[in-house]
Amino acid sequence: MDKAKAAGIPRLADGHPDLQGLWHNQSGYEAAMANMRNANGNLAVALGDFHGAGFPLPLPYLPIAEKVKDYRNLHDPYHDPEAHCHIPGVPREIEQPTSLFPFQIIQDEKNLVLLFEYTHDVRIIPEDGSSHPKHYWAWDGDSRGRWEGDTFVVDVANFNGRTWLDMEANFVDENEHVVERYTMVDPNAIEYSATVEDPTVFTRPWTLHLTLKRNPPKEQIVYYDCHEGERDVEHYTRSEGNKANKHE
Repeated sequence: MDKAKAAGIPRLADGHPDLQGLWHNQSGYEAAMANMRNANGNLAVALGDFHGAGFPLPLPYLPIAEKVKDYRNLHDPYHDPEAHCHIPGVPREIEQPTSLFPFQIIQDEKNLVLLFEYTHDVRIIPEDGSSHPKHYWAWDGDSRGRWEGDTFVVDVANFNGRTWLDMEANFVDENEHVVERYTMVDPNAIEYSATVEDPTVFTRPWTLHLTLKRNPPKEQIVYYDCHEGERDVEHYTRSEGNKANKHE
């Protein structure tokens, strides 16, 4: 990082950048606002239908995986786990929900914690050099962090293979592996990237990029009323009026 850029960023006692605060995905926020402005006055937008400029669509699917994606998008959009209030997974939770629902970073010299307003998600990322656990799988996988200069790098593995990347049925499976990078470029901005590899879904790794902006100090996370297992088919907007869809 350019020393002039890094000069004004806050730091912890150990010298690492202090990332603490409330943040949102600025790229996704701008896309959401454009989506709303183009809706002819209708402000009801589908959270997972838009992407910021840093999301590299179309994704490099293996041929069989692309057929799965296309089938799900046409016939089974309601099976998007996010529609049932499950945790969005990585990197979706950073790229989409935080466009409208912020997340908070809490940090010390041993751990970095991400608290998400959306679906009450929590990620505790240790910095002790420990390995991923064996025989453990989760919606968010397991995260292990380290510092590379002023960049916080998070290695994420042990996914349960059930998450989608958006409402268009882009997906990953249990072989997903993600490397996230958080780099504070000024006191109010973090450059975020996530490199995703999944050899049973994609032909090669791909990377998304976005900018996280700090929320005003007066703002805070509020309660989000969404509970795992939600089955309200009637009001899931991707399903309405599409008789081709199959629902549980």
